[in-house]
Amino acid sequence: MANKIITTLKANIFVPILSILLILSATGCGSKGSTDGVVEISVNYNFNNVKPFEKSPYDVSYEIIPLQLPQYESIRIYLNNIEVFEDYIYVSTLRESIYIFDKQGNFVNKIAKGEDITEVASLIDFMIDRQDRKLEVFDKNRIVVYDLAGNYLESRELDGILGVEYGISGQNRVFLRHKNSLSEHTFTITPGNKTLELKTGQTVSNILNPKHFHTFQNTLYFTGYSNKVYSLEANDSIPNVIATVNNMNQNPTVTGLDIERYQILCAQKKHFTYINNFFVYNPNLWGFTLFVGETGYKLFMDMESGKYYSHPLTGIPYSQNNRWVENQSEYYLFPVAKFSDDTATTIKETSPDLYNQMERAPADTKMWMIKATYTNKQQ
Repeated sequence: MANKIITTLKANIFVPILSILLILSATGCGSKGSTDGVVEISVNYNFNNVKPFEKSPYDVSYEIIPLQLPQYESIRIYLNNIEVFEDYIYVSTLRESIYIFDKQGNFVNKIAKGEDITEVASLIDFMIDRQDRKLEVFDKNRIVVYDLAGNYLESRELDGILGVEYGISGQNRVFLRHKNSLSEHTFTITPGNKTLELKTGQTVSNILNPKHFHTFQNTLYFTGYSNKVYSLEANDSIPNVIATVNNMNQNPTVTGLDIERYQILCAQKKHFTYINNFFVYNPNLWGFTLFVGETGYKLFMDMESGKYYSHPLTGIPYSQNNRWVENQSEYYLFPVAKFSDDTATTIKETSPDLYNQMERAPADTKMWMIKATYTNKQQ
């Protein structure tokens, strides 16, 4: 009887408080739209619940880092991967070389494409092992290991594991598989060759939608081809689902579609096709890209309020390419030669602060790294 009285009189007080405490315990922040510790990303298909970045609790500032490449060498803008760690900036191009720079853009080293054991024959992806402070390169059927400055250490055979991207968390190695691979699952995790996430939607043609892996405070965050966002800490044996996108396909029987049929189905149901480029800027700020068809829209989610904001570089040329986030700063590649009249006008109209920084940046190099840093607005 006492329990019934308490329940009747105080349910409206204790149940919400208990729910909030459970969410805070599971997510480490006071985000809205959470269920059992899993955050619901509820962006509307027409983006009418996304506010302009200017209304967010954040400011952004820009810095242009001129990348000093060796003479006669250049970085091609094609499925590039960027990572920033400690004193280094790493930049790769699919199936080509990796260039290593210091934080000022000075050239440090190059991991060349080649057949020697110290080189990379066909680069697929790379990531920093932050626990052991090493650079690991995914090269066809092996992992090549270097120190942070790019000096060769060892090579490890993969025993037939295939993938298009690669993530590291402690001793775990996570491989994102081709959409049209023979496996029924999206991920293979070693050691143990564990599988994760049944493939749904578009599964009969290959697709590359980098970047799917990101590290924040030694936790790996990643997305596949479903509506889920995963985290994997160094001591975890299996990933945890930390977020789901509401307006995406959640029916596992929807499978075996090519890209055209899948996009038509998503448009009919007003579903996003993919989520990728998921980044944790700080515990209260997430960033990600949602796709309508083949067009990606970069967004922020403020975890304290549960509100969504547009990205300040929306519409800036090359800002849709791969980026990396480190210590609340984004890093983008921008070819200096493309800062032409038309492009410069677009940038000036969209982001005058960025334009001013680019106007003052050294033009005697082939590539800039745009660094965008986010800080809380002064109250």
